[in-house]
Amino acid sequence: MLIIIVSAIGLRDIIAMLLACQYISLDSIVWLHQNPNTPDSGVQTMESEKDPANSDLREEALHYRYHGKLSIAAIAEKLGKSERTIYRWLKGKKKPQSSCQQNDDDRGNRCSQYSGTITEKIIEFKQQNPRRSARIIRNCLMEEELAPIPSESTIRRILVEKGMGKVAAEARRGYVCFEREQPNELWQVDIAGVQTVGHLGSLYLFALLDDCSRFVPAAFYTADQRGVHVMRLLQQAITDFGRPIAIVADNGAQFRTLLKGIESQYEKILKMLDIQPIFAKAHHPQTKGKLERFFGSVKTMFLAEARFQAKSHPEWTLSDFNQQFSKWLGFYNTEHRHRAHLGKETPQDVYFGKSSRIHRPLEIEVDWNKWMCRVEKRKVTKTNLIHFQNQRFSVPIGFAGLLVDLQIYPDFLEIHRKGAFLISHSLDRVILDKKSAQTRRIARNGTIGFQGQYYNVNYKRAGQEVTVQESSNGTELLIYYREQLIKRIEK
Repeated sequence: MLIIIVSAIGLRDIIAMLLACQYISLDSIVWLHQNPNTPDSGVQTMESEKDPANSDLREEALHYRYHGKLSIAAIAEKLGKSERTIYRWLKGKKKPQSSCQQNDDDRGNRCSQYSGTITEKIIEFKQQNPRRSARIIRNCLMEEELAPIPSESTIRRILVEKGMGKVAAEARRGYVCFEREQPNELWQVDIAGVQTVGHLGSLYLFALLDDCSRFVPAAFYTADQRGVHVMRLLQQAITDFGRPIAIVADNGAQFRTLLKGIESQYEKILKMLDIQPIFAKAHHPQTKGKLERFFGSVKTMFLAEARFQAKSHPEWTLSDFNQQFSKWLGFYNTEHRHRAHLGKETPQDVYFGKSSRIHRPLEIEVDWNKWMCRVEKRKVTKTNLIHFQNQRFSVPIGFAGLLVDLQIYPDFLEIHRKGAFLISHSLDRVILDKKSAQTRRIARNGTIGFQGQYYNVNYKRAGQEVTVQESSNGTELLIYYREQLIKRIEK
């Protein structure tokens, strides 16, 4: 028997040369490594390369590498081989198929590889609270320091196998896009969420939109969400463009009462105008999806620029802001082209261009003021005055000490006595009582104190000294900085 003591380097070449010269036979070679302390040290025969045991070790190394995520060093130590051998075994081997490529039987096997204790715990956590998701159950397993921890997808599969989880839902059907065939067949009405605009504060956008053309017959901003603004919206749209067949709205208090059998003012006026009220399903904004999309366009195409402009114009009132919005709305209706329309037509082109457009002009005279007012009672003083919103309004002589009815509209009020009209007064804001001017310094949180109350101005102006004036009707505070109006605050 021939003994060869050589370095591992070039060993294959030496063996091949000896075999070629027929000095040795395969069963007579023994390798002795120079370093007997390495994992590969010892005696190995040439046919060990083809040994079935080594073939099993290779498969085991492959499993540790790609399933166990072990490093080369860790695999070598675990199998008692050198790192070089592990590298040689893995070289050229393809990575096993991922879980998404394996069949259902493989998935089932992965679920069954976890111990009964883990599966029982998963079921126990689900039974304790059926609303627990796979993620929460996995967190519970980690808190109890159980191992190995299955993935969320594996936990879901275990729950489905036990009949405790949701089976994978059918493919989503997506949204069905519906559109009425004729303009004025259906309008959508809604109120956008609060939008803050500089010194004007919190504003709300009321809008009506035609479902067929996306034409907006009326829209404007207000400082509150009172139902009276819905009446103003209807007045503007119907006066200019006639009556639609139906109007869809949500279940907000501006459109519907909570008491069954009692109609809201909105429902009453639509009934009088022969318009069908439709109410959307609760928590289903897709019903008014086109109007919601319009609100999104307002935010991206108008509001961002309008906020910037408002900073440069602190003198703007809500009326001024609505004038700017009205200009943009004209652009939206006449120039903004929609991809939803074939040929990318504008809303106005579709609204007026379709010969099938429904035309239902008002056939009766509507007293809109009646629908937009609220009524309060006041007692006439001995000097023939009544008080309303910190203002005094005169009443004709002869009614001192009597109760009168105040019909209050957005811009004026009327005084009535037992149904008889007495007098009308404007509710325009009266500015200013110069004697009420006072100076205040804005606090670090952006507020000022005035007559025992705190009002928010702007935290960015902290430390500035401002002039505060109260309107003569007592309903507004006007904040000036260096003689420029920076904010109006409703008291």
